[in-house]
Amino acid sequence: MPKIEEIERIEQREFGFVFAVGGEKIMKRKLKFHSQDELEYFIKTHNPLDCYVSVAFYTFPTAMEEWLGAVLFFDFDSKNNLRLAAADAETAYEVLLDDFGLEKVDMRFSGSKGYHVIVHDEEPRILGTHERREIVDYLMLKYGVQTLDEAASCDTRRLRRIYNTVNSKSGKRCILIKKSY
Repeated sequence: MPKIEEIERIEQREFGFVFAVGGEKIMKRKLKFHSQDELEYFIKTHNPLDCYVSVAFYTFPTAMEEWLGAVLFFDFDSKNNLRLAAADAETAYEVLLDDFGLEKVDMRFSGSKGYHVIVHDEEPRILGTHERREIVDYLMLKYGVQTLDEAASCDTRRLRRIYNTVNSKSGKRCILIKKSY
């Protein structure tokens, strides 16, 4: 198995995994790990179909309580036009760096029908749903971004796929395309 991404502030993150149980897919959420080694051992020994981490940081991640902030996360999906999703993600990546002056931005292929753009700068982590919505509107109205999943991109409590893990829908890995840091 390729090395999965190093999870920042791992002890403050919620994790979720999809498992095959009796011919069905079951999601298990609200898991916590104390170290990267513990997470990697869990994935190796439990062989989940899909692996997710919260965009949010919590004092009590297994209860999703005492929210401490969340990375900015933008989800671009298109079942019919993956090139358009890639172009939209690329636009967002550049806008976040150039227009917003952010420094730590990465872009990933989701392993299925889209791309993720994630901001790792500390300052925007305090932004709530309303402020995130303003950034989404800015991307859509000023730059014509079409494939942005608005609800997912404003949700401060969502899970996102861990890169270098497999997307069970396609069998492809979520991979890092580029990063600015």
